[in-house]
Amino acid sequence: FLKLPSHFLHETEGPGGGVIQGSASEAVLVAVLAAREQAVRRERELHPEMSESDIRGKLIAYSSDQSNSCIEKAGVLAAMPVKLLPASEDLVLRGPALRSAIERDVAAGYIPVICIATLGTTGTCAYDDIESLAGVCEEHGVWLHVDAAYAGGALALDECAELRRGLDRVDSLNFNLHKFMLVNFDCAAMWLRDANKVVDSFDVDRIYLKHKYEGHTPIPDFRHWQIPLGRRFRALKVWITFRTLGAEGLRAHVRKHIELATQFESLVKSDARFELIAPRALGLVCFRAKGDNEITSQLLQRL
Repeated sequence: FLKLPSHFLHETEGPGGGVIQGSASEAVLVAVLAAREQAVRRERELHPEMSESDIRGKLIAYSSDQSNSCIEKAGVLAAMPVKLLPASEDLVLRGPALRSAIERDVAAGYIPVICIATLGTTGTCAYDDIESLAGVCEEHGVWLHVDAAYAGGALALDECAELRRGLDRVDSLNFNLHKFMLVNFDCAAMWLRDANKVVDSFDVDRIYLKHKYEGHTPIPDFRHWQIPLGRRFRALKVWITFRTLGAEGLRAHVRKHIELATQFESLVKSDARFELIAPRALGLVCFRAKGDNEITSQLLQRL
């Protein structure tokens, strides 16, 4: 449906796969925690003279200053600072900005762990340059996660194929089915290139959690892929939505939103009282009243 790289799918050989989380916030936190634990293990092997607490005190993550607040919160919960890098004038985060930050931090003794890029930022639906970010992350051994909470639904459209550029090089990504895909909240899909890295980070075995199928079935034990132990049956509402509307029905729904946004964009452009502040992206049109910002604030309050 989304035409993701095959290594993210359970049906193909390899350690990749997908899981349904509650929200993008949960998916981002899982990626941040897994990347953190992988970095700690790697550094302990490379530098046995360093204590674990010393290593954890040097860890650092990166994202754009246009990214969602859940990314900054994930850093707080993971006790790992997230450096919000300034996006370029078009509000896009690109590889050179990330490279400069990583090089400065490495020189200062910090350990880069993860970069969280965004496809469809909250403010303007800008798309970070995944390919250039991937090149920097590969060079420095940094986990690359893509938060496509809103724009991920557009991956289902062939006319939005450019959004898939670089996704074959990321370590994990997420998008919310409870946005474009008409699934009731909460329901967020997450894919991992190597799910073993998450399992190794979250695996906590107790005697009361053992079962007779353990190690004897290819079916993943999803309790190791998430924060809570138990799971809601979120897959049922996804199945019902697809059975009711079909893949083409869902694509038509996304295209309708894009068409409505295109119509609204043309109305804004034709009205001398207003101006666009960013290019239209999917179903989002960012505009303001010309003149002092107080005019826009008053209009917003009236609406």
